Amino acid sequence: MRFIYNTTFSIDENIAEEFIQVIRGGYIAYLKGKNLCNDILFTRVMIREGEGLSLSLQLIFPSAEEYSIFIENYKDRLLHMLVDVFGEDLLYFSTTLEEIE
Repeated sequence: MRFIYNTTFSIDENIAEEFIQVIRGGYIAYLKGKNLCNDILFTRVMIREGEGLSLSLQLIFPSAEEYSIFIENYKDRLLHMLVDVFGEDLLYFSTTLEEIE
């Protein structure tokens, strides 16, 4: 059974390219080096609600063990890194999903 950690980010369009580069070159690259995720999906939310741009980052973990390692050791560090770079220009919320077999 896989666990999916989804974070949806709401950003102003004027920082979109920089944000995408930081996610790809920092956040995702860092996690790939840890070999915790089966897959990482980075997507644009197609339905627009309000101003700005919504992007979704889904981290797919093969088991509860890898998911727990991420939550305990990396989640806060990576989100704080984004907040340090983008400050109040970044809004986000996260949910954890469990795959139904």
